[in-house]
Amino acid sequence: MARLTPLAATGIGSVPFTEAGEAAALILDYLPQMPFWPQMVRLDFREEMNPQAARGLPTLKVDPAARAVAVDPDEPRDEALARFYEAALAGDLTPFGLEPQEARGFFALLAEAAARGGASPALKGQLSGPVTLAGSVKDPQGKPILYDRELTQAVCQGLALKGAWQAKQFRELGKDAVVFFDEPYLSGFGSAYLPISREEVIELLTQTLEAARRPGPVTLGVHCCGNTDWSMLMAAPIDVLSFDSFGYFENLRLYGQALKEFLDRGGWLAWGLVPTDGERLAGETAGSLWSRFQEQATGLADLGVKPVEVLSQSLLTPACGMGYLTVEAARRVLTLLAELSARAREWLASF
Repeated sequence: MARLTPLAATGIGSVPFTEAGEAAALILDYLPQMPFWPQMVRLDFREEMNPQAARGLPTLKVDPAARAVAVDPDEPRDEALARFYEAALAGDLTPFGLEPQEARGFFALLAEAAARGGASPALKGQLSGPVTLAGSVKDPQGKPILYDRELTQAVCQGLALKGAWQAKQFRELGKDAVVFFDEPYLSGFGSAYLPISREEVIELLTQTLEAARRPGPVTLGVHCCGNTDWSMLMAAPIDVLSFDSFGYFENLRLYGQALKEFLDRGGWLAWGLVPTDGERLAGETAGSLWSRFQEQATGLADLGVKPVEVLSQSLLTPACGMGYLTVEAARRVLTLLAELSARAREWLASF
């Protein structure tokens, strides 16, 4: 795990901006300790999280015209899997890299970070997690491939290599690498819409995370923007748990023992302090969000976790992606994050 900067601010992924260079520069200006690469979802369907993650995985077809990702019924399955595993076992991450037409913000961030030199100690990337991608993509019969063991295992391996490729690009710039796997699908865990066991979720995450670490050092997180079984995520070998603390802190707090054990083993929390719902955002100020964070961070004391320990193992983020906010609202989110991060670092220094 990289040496993270306590209380550094970063982002989740999507942004409403439409010029990649300007977006990358803005992110580096506001979030210099851990800038993230912006997913330019207003520009192209291929910039959305599932298309970015699916391209190049066996039998999966990204159709920008139809705005869909699905199993290609015309691609021979056995041949596709054989080619995929041959590439995966070769040890070359190049086939699993992002391409400029699907991730303009990634390449813009690399260029801007390189131009600025050592200003940012770490860079943060992201992509869909295995449960979300396999749960979203359907086979020709309309069934999610999450229930196809063979394809789901290939998804785990492919996502791991895609995450490792991002991390490698960051390390080549001399930066610590941080990659989050985004799992919004797990907000439905325990419902009829996601009939998968706790053990299966942990297994899929573990396969993906362990494979992502093999090519080189990287800090790995999982982000879920809704409510879920938080103890399930903390049972997986994650370094960072990223959650919407604005909306779901009390839900996480219910898993007190698992949370204490996670922090005791060196796990970090990425607090989604700033709401990304436009109406909620409009009703908040830096002062109101700061008061909420102070109350939440000190509220873990009854678990035997001192505020200084919590702050020393925390990052700050928006509650979720900003892609469907207005440009003005997204700028305000970045402004609030920068201010909250500065206040929090001063608070930590006071202990």
